[in-house]
Amino acid sequence: MTDVPTKVMFDFACKPIGGELCTSEETSDVRWVPNENVLDIITSPAIRSRIQSFFDFDGAVEYMEYKTHPEFQLLPSRKV
Repeated sequence: MTDVPTKVMFDFACKPIGGELCTSEETSDVRWVPNENVLDIITSPAIRSRIQSFFDFDGAVEYMEYKTHPEFQLLPSRKV
């Protein structure tokens, strides 16, 4: 057992097929942003790393692990 909160996150690439972009209980802001501008608006190092990994996707599933406390640290990743 660990005293450190742990999360497992999955990121998926999708294409919209209908509906409208809107906020939810989990989001306070939503908008369409061109790929080349996405990293300009993300300040969290953990989220920036996940988005950069998405842009660098080569078809293989990548396992990433990072710590956010006391400071952000990206640990070695591996492809599975």
